[in-house]
Amino acid sequence: MYEKPAKTLEMARTELIESLRKNKAEDAKRLLQKYDTLRSGKDDSGRIAVHWAASGGCLEIVQFCVSQQKDDAIALDDMGWTPLMIACSAGRLEVVRYLVTLPLVDVNTPNNNKQTALHYAASKNRPQITTILLKNGANVNAQDNYQATPLHRAASQGHEKIVPILLNEPSLRINLTDSAGCTALHLAVEEQREDIAILLVEHGADLYFENKEKQTPLALVKTSELQMKLKAAADRYSSKIR
Repeated sequence: MYEKPAKTLEMARTELIESLRKNKAEDAKRLLQKYDTLRSGKDDSGRIAVHWAASGGCLEIVQFCVSQQKDDAIALDDMGWTPLMIACSAGRLEVVRYLVTLPLVDVNTPNNNKQTALHYAASKNRPQITTILLKNGANVNAQDNYQATPLHRAASQGHEKIVPILLNEPSLRINLTDSAGCTALHLAVEEQREDIAILLVEHGADLYFENKEKQTPLALVKTSELQMKLKAAADRYSSKIR
């Protein structure tokens, strides 16, 4: 029975996505070479082959797509996600290393929610990727639609490997606030991330900074023991900058 070309292409796209998810480069390349339009054809999320290759960590296919069309390196899906954002979120280190070397790739490109690749590296606890992004010019103070920075994300989620990397950036503005007027320290305290809260204070986070509810981080602390630790950390910071 005759099979309509459109149906054949749709089946091929499904097979391609599955191959890329499983990092089966040879299977994916065979399909891309067989169907000329498969590389640039969009799925229901507006993603093309390079997005799925980045997601699956299929570096060979990411490189193949870029060799066919250099703009694939900065292609946006329907939510404004780039291949770099996807690779950062999924923890695909080698794909990230490759993409940041490309002239067209801007590590600070925001998606529809104004989130950057660094937001995802920080929130998904990807220390190596976070370091790579910062070395390639990522804005450590980038704010999304909720005014949250990568530090807000890492601190609230308790990512103890990410926070020190961000704190080591000279341009970091540690007391930047989100849309609720909260600093990263507010969030660390609220989420009971004790070690991170102490570390933030040791690096200059303000214990007495009021959010929009007139709450300070110190007022949000649930135990007197942690209050004492945070005050001691603040004293250490004050001594250091005198």
